[in-house]
Amino acid sequence: MCFSAEASFIVSGTLSIIGVSAIKQVKLKKDIFVAAIPLVFALQQLTEGLLWVTLQNPDSGLAQTSHWLAGLYGIFIGVIWPVYAPFAIYREETDHQSKRAIASMLLAGIGLAAYTIIGMIHEPIVASITKHSIHYAHEVEGQQFVLAMYLFATCVPFILSSRKLLNLTGTIITLGLLVAFFVYQQTFASVWCFFAAIASGLIYFYVKSQKATK
Repeated sequence: MCFSAEASFIVSGTLSIIGVSAIKQVKLKKDIFVAAIPLVFALQQLTEGLLWVTLQNPDSGLAQTSHWLAGLYGIFIGVIWPVYAPFAIYREETDHQSKRAIASMLLAGIGLAAYTIIGMIHEPIVASITKHSIHYAHEVEGQQFVLAMYLFATCVPFILSSRKLLNLTGTIITLGLLVAFFVYQQTFASVWCFFAAIASGLIYFYVKSQKATK
């Protein structure tokens, strides 16, 4: 399995089309946050595609740019998604019990985002190409606990959703996380986000199904 700038750009372009199409399907304002998920992933994959280009051309004077892009990618992973994912599902959920549970995940995500910001200030993320993927070097204290909290904030809200397509999306993303962690541990962040981005394409079908029922 090979990842590259081209792969990231292709996924980014495809998800941009899917995201815009999903947003156009929206009838209620609350649905806009879920509908925009593919578009956010598109921006993230665009960032990684540009990072690939800078890392593959170290003598082009783009070294500083690669540091900024690695930091931006880290913001997507550690700041945006732990907050945006549970918030989007919270806005979409109608079951009161599930909504209360997802609210706790949103709070956990906000705490995790704050922790990530502090960590990135003290130690910037350094990116390098390893085994056809990008390795993001960043020391995290209590890594297993942080990973568990990340799973709690970003994946579990989808799984707890009373909407079947969102539930399926979350299940696929969670399975992707487990596979990436155990098979591609050194480049886990890059590989998992790549597959999560692809899985987010299911959001379009969810939004389309919502339009049909309204």
